[in-house]
Amino acid sequence: MELNDFAARFRPDIRAKLDWERLATFSAPVRVESLTQGEAQRRLADLFTVWYVAPAGTDSTWNAPGSRPLRVAAAERTLLSWSERRRDTVTALARAFTEGPGPLRLTLPAYRVDEERYVLLDGNHRAVAAHQASVDMHLTLCSLSGPACESILPDLRHYAAPLS
Repeated sequence: MELNDFAARFRPDIRAKLDWERLATFSAPVRVESLTQGEAQRRLADLFTVWYVAPAGTDSTWNAPGSRPLRVAAAERTLLSWSERRRDTVTALARAFTEGPGPLRLTLPAYRVDEERYVLLDGNHRAVAAHQASVDMHLTLCSLSGPACESILPDLRHYAAPLS
């Protein structure tokens, strides 16, 4: 998949502040991976959301002092501090995924910081709900590869140094 194809497919839904024009100057390649069953669950759990946790363990924003990104597997830890809308959305999606016909087919766009760190650009609610539902799934991960540069995506400021 080329960057133009990625943009045509995902740009209308991506609300993250991705600078598409600057990204295009890097000729960012796109990797498409199709994962199933346990491999899909493991990769999904390791994805970073664009949700953040404060040092106190509560929901935070990307630019709050001391905030750090949450992986899909850890996102539920801040559930009690989420807005009611986020909680209700994730709960409803998890229920639908559990009750729906399987396997769940999930396609997610991400920004690949390096071989081990991928930041979701859209689908955070669906990803966390799918992880909670723990159902058989087919995950298609479409990931842009670019520099960890916050001028491309402000969230990337958290990935300039290895996360603990």
